[in-house]
Amino acid sequence: MILASPNYKMKSFRYPGVNVEVYYTQMPEQFIEHEGEQIAAVAKLYTSLLGETVIPGGTIKHVYSPKRKGQGKAGVARPGLIVTSEGLTLDALARDPKFSLFQGIAHEIAHYWWNFGAGQGDWINEAFAEYYSAIALQKLSSEAEFRAVMADFAKQAGELPADAPSLSTVPLMQPSSFVVRYYKGSMMLDTLREAVGDEKFFWTCRAFFQTYKGKPTGTPDFRRFWQSKLSGQKNVVDSWLDSRGGLISPPSAGPSSSQMER
Repeated sequence: MILASPNYKMKSFRYPGVNVEVYYTQMPEQFIEHEGEQIAAVAKLYTSLLGETVIPGGTIKHVYSPKRKGQGKAGVARPGLIVTSEGLTLDALARDPKFSLFQGIAHEIAHYWWNFGAGQGDWINEAFAEYYSAIALQKLSSEAEFRAVMADFAKQAGELPADAPSLSTVPLMQPSSFVVRYYKGSMMLDTLREAVGDEKFFWTCRAFFQTYKGKPTGTPDFRRFWQSKLSGQKNVVDSWLDSRGGLISPPSAGPSSSQMER
């Protein structure tokens, strides 16, 4: 993932509760300074919503690998580590000086919490990480950016072919798997949030994380847990998990927050 370079520079940031180190060779200093603040803010937000997680040494390390190509919006994540293509990022900045990796970085940081989905249940990791990256935009940037991202999720999920696999069966590798796992999964979580309200939704996400962290978790575990917290709307979970194709029709009347059971 990382190519060695004698030209690596390291910028270190110290914040309450988290340390950040950014490694790079050519990235603009102002970009790095701003990113250090963003990483710390995202980590603080997720901790407040979900509780503590394990970050080796208490330090988040972001490495801009001096390579021309890379993977994903911001690269890949491992415990305490994010690796991003420096070449792709520099190209993006050359095209748009206002380019930001904020959402992509927020997705990778979210994997420090959402990482216990196993096998076919890996969609759990990606759906929660992608949705929480949108939540980071909403909480730390603007409601307008959040709405724009959710509209894009809905558009891409809505364009899935009718025979696209359901969340409960989606494999890791298939042409439509990415959109199902990341975007349709995010739309399911957003539907649950709208149905029960922010307080109950975030409480249940926290309980889900605290219950299953460190344990291999699959779709049946997700189904049982979330259905156990819903009263009168358990079919919503089944509808999203088992429907093939794109978006499903929202329920005619969502439950009140009192219908979410602890």
